Amino acid sequence: MTALRTTRPINPGPTRSLLRGGASVIVLGMFGCGMPSPPTNNDSSPITTPGTNDPAWLTSREKLPAPHLDRLDYDAEKRTLALYDLTGRDQWMVQLPNEAFGHPIGPTHRLPEGVDTSRTLIYYARPGVKVSAPVTVAAIEAGHRGHTSLAFNR
Repeated sequence: MTALRTTRPINPGPTRSLLRGGASVIVLGMFGCGMPSPPTNNDSSPITTPGTNDPAWLTSREKLPAPHLDRLDYDAEKRTLALYDLTGRDQWMVQLPNEAFGHPIGPTHRLPEGVDTSRTLIYYARPGVKVSAPVTVAAIEAGHRGHTSLAFNR
């Protein structure tokens, strides 16, 4: 017996679905979801150094980068350190010459009288037992960066 009339199937075939999906991808690719805003030059933005935002589990670097000496200050008359605010949960640490380990300090800290500033270390610690390369109070007072193994060429 011969069919008198042929009808199209109710659901569109896989080729139509693929064509519609492909067209959607092309349209989104051409127009996107908007352009990102251009970066602003804001002087209050933190200085970024390679390794600054390393997670604690990253083991390719033994230590985080040393603190920025140009943002640290030491008043020798008052024996007071003025430190900048750290990001996240990082904590400032000071290690006196007669101590085996450093202890946490706040953004301002007064050193004991008669302490040797060339052997007193300042660094920051990140949760997960990762610390930065230390700088001495004498280097902060002199205002120049000491040699660290994490230095990079510009």
